[in-house]
Amino acid sequence: MRCLPLILAAICSTACMQTVELSRAIQPSRPLPDRSSEKIGVVCSENLLAHEERASHFELALGEPLCSALIKSAEGTYRSAERVTQPYKGQYGRVVRFDLQSSVVDVQRRGDGSTRVSCSISVVVERYGRDLQRLTSQAVIGNGFVERQDAADVIVREAVEAALQEVTDNASSLLVAGLDGPRQHGSASEPR
Repeated sequence: MRCLPLILAAICSTACMQTVELSRAIQPSRPLPDRSSEKIGVVCSENLLAHEERASHFELALGEPLCSALIKSAEGTYRSAERVTQPYKGQYGRVVRFDLQSSVVDVQRRGDGSTRVSCSISVVVERYGRDLQRLTSQAVIGNGFVERQDAADVIVREAVEAALQEVTDNASSLLVAGLDGPRQHGSASEPR
């Protein structure tokens, strides 16, 4: 009998959560003039893939949309990028591994009827050589902020997707800055 109130509270809190679907079509906003001629493997950590964010009464499955956006940043930087779980030595010229360092979504209802949502996402970008020895480890951050009078779920989605866009752009810039070796000219949208 003593557990009944706890069970009812747990059911109510999960039943009251609203799922917000995030776009998986986010990609770098700027085409890159040069790309590496290497084929790389891209790993999204289990931590990143499994991440769900909860804010107020909203729930967001952040993992797959974030991984998809980060893979697109790698595709724009290298000749070919293939998502893998466990690469082996010599399989790729480089391996890039993404891991979620932190994420925060804050939802505030304002006195004027507007909703204010801010989102911050930090991702660790690790580059490995052909021998799977780590070459670099750096973090990129993305922030999103939306405040207006609209459906709260729309505002939450827009703020989180803005942070995803910034993380994707920053990851792309970081990957380009670390390129060495032969390059090919042209953007990722050109035929390969």
